[in-house]
This record gives sequence, structure tokens and C-alpha cells, in this order.
Amino acid sequence: MKTRLYIYILCSILLLSTVISCAKYTDFVPKGQNLLDRVEDLDQLLNVQYSGSTFNMNRLSLIANDMYLLAYNVPNVISSNVVTMDKVLLTYDETADRAALTPTDGRYDGLYKNIAMVANIVLTNANSAKGDQKLLAQLKAEAYVLRAFMHFLLVNMYAKAYDPSTAATDGGIPYVKDINFEEVNTKNTVKEVYDNLLEDVETALALNTLPDHPKNSMRVGKGFAYAVKAKILLSMRNYSEALIATNEALKYNSTLEDHRPLLAEPVLEKRTLTRSGLKAPDNLFYAFSNAFDPSILTPTYEILSDYYEPGNIIKDRTNVYNYQFGFLYVGLQNIPAWIAQLYESNSAGLTVSDLVMMKSECLIRTNKIAEGMAEIEKIRVRRINPAVYVHLSASDEVQAMAHLKKVSRIEFLFTWRNFVNIKRWNSEGTYAETIRRTINGKTYTLSPNSPLWILPFPQSATQFNETLTQNY
Repeated sequence: MKTRLYIYILCSILLLSTVISCAKYTDFVPKGQNLLDRVEDLDQLLNVQYSGSTFNMNRLSLIANDMYLLAYNVPNVISSNVVTMDKVLLTYDETADRAALTPTDGRYDGLYKNIAMVANIVLTNANSAKGDQKLLAQLKAEAYVLRAFMHFLLVNMYAKAYDPSTAATDGGIPYVKDINFEEVNTKNTVKEVYDNLLEDVETALALNTLPDHPKNSMRVGKGFAYAVKAKILLSMRNYSEALIATNEALKYNSTLEDHRPLLAEPVLEKRTLTRSGLKAPDNLFYAFSNAFDPSILTPTYEILSDYYEPGNIIKDRTNVYNYQFGFLYVGLQNIPAWIAQLYESNSAGLTVSDLVMMKSECLIRTNKIAEGMAEIEKIRVRRINPAVYVHLSASDEVQAMAHLKKVSRIEFLFTWRNFVNIKRWNSEGTYAETIRRTINGKTYTLSPNSPLWILPFPQSATQFNETLTQNY
């Protein structure tokens, strides 16, 4: 039994659950091709809710030391004689056999489901589908971008960060382009994966059919397409081209979330932090684990002391952080839990904040320090109490990058971005950092080149694919 068949089984379940209303069009031919032969059927297939375990990024936040465990007593987990993945990552234990602790992985399985049974089904059936050909061209473009984004997340979790000097030989992930489930998905190198990422996005943009603004933020528009392109190029250290793509994306959406209106309510207890998930104006593409993300998550001591700036509106001017619940959830003194159930964060997609921070870094990396710092201030001015807000300044790239890394860490707290960004910076000597986590007097250390930065492929995939060797 090959990996493609494994993906087929999983994805058949997804298709039945997400497209049940199109059941009469979902007969399978022997090689797994789906008889969705009308444009309307393919359009409906793209109406996926990107949520659940596929987009649960808490493990990445745990590795990056953004948060502790979700509602587990941290001291008890550490003192336990039972070796679990939670304990391994909490204590940065590089000696544990993480592959043996990973029989399955909802992120890995789910992302490939979206690739195989949404994006690739659309692309496979598009050329023969009957109906509005203009809409069909749009759906193809959406599918290309969707496929690229899902693969981008996968390669950044399960492989090394892109390094121009080693990418051609570094082990990557399978890049799945079809629905021939009878063949093995051979693992590509990191360079091959990134070449495919760019090819898919460029193909989508060349069709020139994506809407300026999609019907909702779980569909693909031009802003998201250019944002994905920018992410890819930034990861490849092509800062000048990434800047061009970022500026293109900003033409379609430049709205940043603003916390200053909270201060208009004079009573602190009545300042209610809200964000309307799918309808939030700063969304480029919306994906999440739970609708109440990031409620009940707990920031680490290091996040609270080293990264939050004085006057941060959420931390210092609202009751979002609840210390009583924090102790209840993780068993650590002076650690709060985020409690704001009306705030639906975009924990696994992309927002305008991604664009602004990418633009800042691209400018800084191309020696436009003042311009790069001006982009950082667009974030800070909306996050810090105006009564104490002071502009930051930098005289060189190193200083500017230090400011960017600090601001970025809070802006993308409890999302996948911090893990991917830190991992990317760790591949460069200048901006590599050692993470130190101190719990009850003991310090645990994560080095920039630790194998823990690369997630293990699950056994459910490796046992069916001999090419899927671990990348650490």
C-alpha cells in the first residue's frame, strides 16, 4: 500500500463530509479521479472551512517558547516518568525518539487532504468541466495558490528552512500535483519544493483571473496570492522580489487591526477585545484551529518579560490576560491565560500584519532602514497606549532587525508565523538565536540548529513510503 493510497483513503472521508450535497457527482473511477464535471461543482468544492486539527499550530508555539501546554499542568508533565511529545518539547529533549511518539499527525494529514482532495481535484477536472469558462479559470488559479500555501506550511514544519547553499540536497516533502493514488509520492528536496511553490503561484497569477476581493476570506483573491508569493521569496532570501510581491498584495488590502479604540471605554473591565474571524477586515486568508483561538492559551515567562512592550494595550489596558485561569490551566505562578472568547484570531492563515512585517524586513534587508522602521511603527502605533508610545529608531540593519524580531514576536503570538520566522532566521548566522525556557528554577535550552525545529513525519505516512525518511 503506497502513500498515495493512504492519502486517498483519508481524503475520501474529507470529500464525503465537505461535499455531501454534491454526492451524485462524486463517483470514483478506478484511479481515484472524481466526476465533478461542472464548473459549479468545482466552485462548491473550494468552499472549505479551513479549521480544526489541520490548523492547530500549538505545537509550533510550544517549540518557539511562545506558550506552554494547552490546559496541562506543566510541573506534573515535566516530573512524570512517562515520555510524551508534550514533555519532550516542553523540556527540549533531543534524545527522545520523536518519530516513535508520532503515530499520526493531524496537521500533516489534513494539509495533504486539502492538497489532494480540493486543489488537485479542481485542477484535474478543470479542463473538462462544463460551464462558465471565466469562472473556471478563476477556480484553477485559486487551486494553484491553495496548493502552494498548503505545501509551504508543510515544508516549513517538516524540513529545514530554505538555505540557498544546501537547499538542493536538503530533504524536503512530497510535492503532490495529481490524484494518481496508485503511485508513491517521492520526497523532493527543499529546493525542488520551493521551485514548485513558485511555479504554482506564478501560474495562478499568469491566469489573471483571481478576484480583487474573494467572496469570503476562506477563498483566494489577488492579495492572498501575492502574499503567498512574498512568503516564498522571503524564505528564499530574495528580498527585492519579495518586496515587489508584498507591495502588490497591499494594493488589495492594507487594513491593520487596531487596538486603540478599546481605550475609548473608560472602565477597564468593560474593554472587550473582539475580532470577527471570517469577516475581519485584515484577513488575506482565514484559517484557524478553534473558533475561540487563542483563548485559554498561556504565554511563557519569557514572552511576558522580554517581548511585550510597556503600554501594550491588550496586556496592560484590558483584562484579556487572566492570572487565576492561567494557574488553573498550567499550574505555574504568575502565568496568565488569554481569555477573550469574542476574539477569533487568524492563527493559521495570513493577514495584513504579515504584509507589513514582510515589507519591513525586505526594506531593512535592502538597506532602507528608515523605511523599514516606518513599517514597524504602523504595527506599534496600533498596539501601544498612545500615552506612552515612543517611536523606535535604528542606525543599521542589525538594530532594525532586533526591533523587527521583537515586535513580530508579539504580533504573531500563538500562530505558526513565529516558529517559521525564527527557524528561518536561525539558518543565518547573524540572526540565529538560542531559546531559553526557565520553569521553576530550571532552564531548558533550544539551539538554532536543534533537530526539534523539524517535526517528524508521522508513522502513518512513513510506513507506506520508503522515500519519506526523517529530515533531522
